Order: sequence, then C-alpha cells, then structure tokens
Amino acid sequence: KASLLENYDSYALECVIPEYENNVQTGTRTVTVEPVLKGNYYYFTLEGLNAISMNHMVKATLRMTKNGQSFCSKEDLFSVATYAYAQLNQTGTKESLKVLCANLLRYGSLAQQYKNYCTDNLPDSNLTEEQKAYLVDLDTVDFDNVNQDLHDLSNPEVTWVGKTMTLDSKVILKFVFDTAKYMGNPADLTLRISYVNTSGQRVTDVLTNPVVYQAGTTRYAFDFDGLLAAELRSPLSVAVYEGDWQISTTLEYSASSYGGGTTGALRSLCKALMAYSDCAKIFFEG
Repeated sequence: KASLLENYDSYALECVIPEYENNVQTGTRTVTVEPVLKGNYYYFTLEGLNAISMNHMVKATLRMTKNGQSFCSKEDLFSVATYAYAQLNQTGTKESLKVLCANLLRYGSLAQQYKNYCTDNLPDSNLTEEQKAYLVDLDTVDFDNVNQDLHDLSNPEVTWVGKTMTLDSKVILKFVFDTAKYMGNPADLTLRISYVNTSGQRVTDVLTNPVVYQAGTTRYAFDFDGLLAAELRSPLSVAVYEGDWQISTTLEYSASSYGGGTTGALRSLCKALMAYSDCAKIFFEG
C-alpha cells in the first residue's frame, strides 16, 4: 500500500536474478525497479526475463531510506514458473488461463533445450497428466505466409536486404536495409510498422536510430520488440521513412512467418511459441 511508504524519503525494489552456465549457477545480477503508483498501491514491474529464465527464482527486497538511514523488507522469492503453477493448481482459475500457463511453461522448456541451458531444471517438468492435457498438439500448429515485398515504390532510395527474428527477453524482429543510393544521413531515417493490436485497433510504431548492420558500411537495421504475445500472428506493414516521405518499398511480414523457414529443434521451438501466442490471444480476447 502507498500509505505504508509515504513516510520514507525513497524506496525501490531490488531484484537479484541468478545466472547459470552448464547447469551450474555462476553468479547473480541485480536490477533496481522503481515504483509506479496505481490507485492506493505502488507496483514494481521487473522486465527483461527471457524464455530460458522461467524457472529462475528472483529474490526481491524492498529497500527504503529515511533521514539517511536504510531499511529493507523481508526477502520474497518468485518466478514465472511459480506464477504459472499457482494458476494451474487453483480450482477457480479460468480454463483459458490454465491453457495459457501450461503452454508458456512448455515454450520455456523447449527454449532451454534449444539453448542447452539448465536442461536439468525444465519449467514444464512438474506438469501433471491432467495439466499436460492443456498443451496444444504442436503437430497442429501452422505458420502464416505473410512475407512479401509490395514493390509499391518505383525508385526506392533504400532497398531491403533481409529480415529475421531472435528470441530473447522479447521476440525481436530485425529489418535490414541498404542505403547505397541514399544521399542523406542514415541517422535521420525512421521505420514505420503498422499492425492490428489485441484491441483490434490499427497502430503504427515509429522506430528511430538505425544501427550499422554487421560489417556492411551501407547496411543498417532496425530492431522491433513491440509485439505482445497475443500479437505474434499480426501481419506487419513495414517501410523506411525520411521525415514524412516513404523511401523504401513496403514489406509485409509477421513473427509467425519466421517459423515457416526453420527446421529441427528451432522449428519445434517456434511452434511452441506460436501455440503460446494463440493461447494468449484466446485468453485476452475472452
């Protein structure tokens, strides 16, 4: 409650996150989270945990100061998997949330196996047979075919080189383009990405500050991580702009389309991601 902190001069949540290598904990990293006031409560939101970290127990401590003295709360331990199993084990949890949590845990497990990371401690290892019934059959998961250049500009000043996706703390889509014909400053370019969000509204995100791509002196890239889990099938319209002028052709792409070009363990991981995304869409729209 906000009233419990109002007499302190400052307060923040200290989160200590374990780090592992070859299934052995090698250390920790500490993140300080500032509060956000919502109604009568302060909320502390820790971001940046990736798919392979679902089983990592985060140690959280509220640290406060008053008149130069330091105070702290008791430590609290929590993880993504802890939350998911709590929802799965409660009789009153909505079925769509149970389905979402089970498929989230399976996605985390396949991510750990793909990365060969903490394979002795997989998030879905404690699912009961009843809870495993919530898992989507990956053989039924399809990828979308949203992947084309519309060629809607006859003489584009920048040309597309490629696109890809990485799975990190968020799903990150990378769009790479070449500026060999462009006479201006690449730092002035922006990327406009238009798509329909979970509320059914068309939104446009504008990205700035492209970065040099690998060793190519005329190649630049934008990274886009703005999609929510439920939006990974949303078709994206992507184009490079200088001010209000479009100077590239328009790409149509989706996170789902990336999986269509994968094989083996990565394909299974992408299918698990899309199963989780589909479950998220059902839950949030329901």
